Amino acid sequence: MSGVSQPMAFLAPGVLEVTPAVPSVSRSYAPLSERRAGDGSSNAAWAMSASSAIAAGVAALRRRSLRRAQRQRLPAPLRVATLDKPDVMEREDIRNIAIIAHVDHGKTTLTNALMKQCGMEKVKSMDSDQLEQERGITILAKNAAVNYKGIKINIVDTPGHADFGGEVERILNMADGCLLLVDAAEGPMPQTKFVLRQALKLGKRIIVCINKVDKPASRPDWVLDTTFDLFGCLGADDEACDFPVVYASGFKGVASVDGPEDLKEDLTPLLDTILEETPKPKVDSQAPLQMLVSNLDYDDYVGRICIGRLISGELTVGQEIGIMYGEDGEVRKGSVTKLWHFENNDRVPIDVVKAGDICAFSGLTEVTIGDTVVDLDDPKPLPPIKVEEPTVAMEFAVNKSPFAAQLKESTKVTAVQIKARLEKECLTNLALRMEPGSSSESFRVKGRGTLQLGILMENMRREGFEFMVSAPEVLLREDPDTGKKLEPYEEVAVDVPSDYQGVILEEMQKKGGVMKTMESGAVENSLILSFEIPTRNTIGMPGKFMQRTSGTAVMSSQFSHWGAFDGGAIRLRDKGSITTGATGKATFYSINNFQQRGTFFVEPAEEVYAGQVIGLHNKETDLNVNITKEKAVSNVRAASSSATVALPPKVQMSIDDWLGHMDTDEVLEVTPGPLRLAKKAQVKGLK
Repeated sequence: MSGVSQPMAFLAPGVLEVTPAVPSVSRSYAPLSERRAGDGSSNAAWAMSASSAIAAGVAALRRRSLRRAQRQRLPAPLRVATLDKPDVMEREDIRNIAIIAHVDHGKTTLTNALMKQCGMEKVKSMDSDQLEQERGITILAKNAAVNYKGIKINIVDTPGHADFGGEVERILNMADGCLLLVDAAEGPMPQTKFVLRQALKLGKRIIVCINKVDKPASRPDWVLDTTFDLFGCLGADDEACDFPVVYASGFKGVASVDGPEDLKEDLTPLLDTILEETPKPKVDSQAPLQMLVSNLDYDDYVGRICIGRLISGELTVGQEIGIMYGEDGEVRKGSVTKLWHFENNDRVPIDVVKAGDICAFSGLTEVTIGDTVVDLDDPKPLPPIKVEEPTVAMEFAVNKSPFAAQLKESTKVTAVQIKARLEKECLTNLALRMEPGSSSESFRVKGRGTLQLGILMENMRREGFEFMVSAPEVLLREDPDTGKKLEPYEEVAVDVPSDYQGVILEEMQKKGGVMKTMESGAVENSLILSFEIPTRNTIGMPGKFMQRTSGTAVMSSQFSHWGAFDGGAIRLRDKGSITTGATGKATFYSINNFQQRGTFFVEPAEEVYAGQVIGLHNKETDLNVNITKEKAVSNVRAASSSATVALPPKVQMSIDDWLGHMDTDEVLEVTPGPLRLAKKAQVKGLK
């Protein structure tokens, strides 16, 4: 274990490569108590304190990673000779890289800084969608390209939230390498583990970028150690564990490979590392046309736009092409009407695109993500894209409330229009599924989580749709060996101040969560608690944590595995609802009288209907009241009639808040205007 393995020879397609010697390390790791603390102590001292040869091997490989971060890197693999495929060449003028990370670790900010420093005069943010700008997260994967030292670097910005993992899985097919961003204070989080697992599964070259090193709570040494541990836990081989390290601040647009204390004036060290470490695209000049459609866009003028990486052959404007799905698929004919490549984050028209580059083209109407663009004379399809199955389902139905279709903004209210919109969404989002619902006017939609479905609902209401949705339902599957029911489990991480540790543990215990680890957080007197918990018990949990910790707890989760279903009853909320039994306007008098019974979602003069949920009861049972009742008129003056009473403001709820709040016997009415919650049994026409 203490020795060093001999140089190894690798066979790429038609290429012999020799890599430098790397330490041979077991995939076992020392206990957390024996790991080197991120306090600046030397790796040698840490290794000497470890009592096992395994720990010594880990320390040796850690030392090597640190040396790379200090510019003592060994040379990249050397090309020796071309073997049995003389037609296979490397494109020296292109690099294809995907930026992957946990949500809010700085992917988009860093990409914007790269474009600015590579000559883009007016930088347009990669988060161009309105919802992305409002929420500050990346929802859709996007392509960009920069030119550095005469080499084109195609960059794919991927979403960081677990609910949009389907975007990451299919986009990685376009890249040869990955830039893994890790927050210099938080370290690897649940989504970091997911995206890294996908990249390693595809054999991508990983560059680790420890971002936000300018934060006061930055602890890059600790982050580097935990990132290395994550590589090992995911079964990465020695070559993958020998990852290059770059320290950066995407906000300031600076980077360094020497350490966080020696940041350069710009991002040149990061760009140089990308050129050096990202594999060059290998293309076969004699192979027929092949391109896997990895993304779709739509334009009102040119129609559907296909985006992907050209594996072999070339595309030209006006070219006749074929489309296939898998080996058994039928060859459908089409032609390229318009062709683009990427410059910064714009699509620029071009006449010819050659193999190895990422491009977009129009001209096909019946095409889906996963189809292969092939040569009509020699069709050779690529394996279709496969993503993990959905874990949560909701039912979308026509709005049946008494206030349906009363807004002038509500232009799409029929089942046909809702179905067409959902089908269109499923074409561009492989993580979504749609099937018939419980009635002819409802549709069951499956996705990765409530955030993904909530984003879809928010987009639909802004487009003029009006509909109702049921409470989120966790999907179950059957074990093929035992026949028992299985349910999805989540890996949940909660970053919380130490004062609220007991609150988190209490809530997790109620929901059946099992604590796995507890570590100190990036901020003083904070903790990062990780749990394993059934997915059905996480619905509504972020909102609960926000309420009980005064908005200080940050929860993130990632699908872990399918586990045994205990068959317990599913109740999404531990308190009942306050409903109204009459239709009309809520009155000040009634709201004031029922203030002691709970909190309200409506205010005086707001229109309500019978069966609508207007508040949250203090007790577990539901409460039905007449919120439209007015004070009786009499000529008797009460002693307190002149007193001034101020009602507390109503509780403002977004779509995400409602999805985390609603129970299984309730439905959410989504309109371009108000959002209303109602009881199924009290709304006519609902099942």
